[in-house]
Amino acid sequence: MVVTTGSPGNPLPASPQDDGLSPEAAARAVARLFPEVYRRYHSARRPVGDATLPVTRRGLEVLIHLASAGPLTIGEQAEHLGLRRNTTSELVARLEAKGLVARIRDERDERRVLVWLTDTGRDVVGRVGQVLAPDLLARVMASLEPRDRATVVRGFELLARAEPAEAGDAAPAASASPTTDAIATPARRGGRTAKGPRT
Repeated sequence: MVVTTGSPGNPLPASPQDDGLSPEAAARAVARLFPEVYRRYHSARRPVGDATLPVTRRGLEVLIHLASAGPLTIGEQAEHLGLRRNTTSELVARLEAKGLVARIRDERDERRVLVWLTDTGRDVVGRVGQVLAPDLLARVMASLEPRDRATVVRGFELLARAEPAEAGDAAPAASASPTTDAIATPARRGGRTAKGPRT
């Protein structure tokens, strides 16, 4: 069994070794572990080497997540990042004061207030680069046995290539640059179109 260490006082649980793991149990395990992987190896944890970036590490994490997910409510953002709602609200307020995000109305439900990147916010995300930091990943990969490194890569390949049963017949082509593609995508999510100010 591979022992994966977490942060001091917060070790990661060992991976299940049961080959008979049901699809439902496997799905729950992935859903539970992915937020930890996202937070641990997110590019916002990496020193950006640019003192001119007008944002903290946590604020940068919010911006990058918006670029990937599209416009979100405060509650949705808090849930995705595993933060308290009031903490997320304070982060968004600071980013808004710096002109990096703006609150916009959902065209299909004017009662919903979404948070979305301004042009300045998109520029900051573009200066950072990838969602996951290769240098952070490389350090942990170096600590694993070659067989375990291959297992990690194979697992992500399987998830990226697989198509949910209820989806279309053909899997979408993989993007070479997830962050860049997300930034270029119009402010449309889940079938609703958001409209808002541009800076």
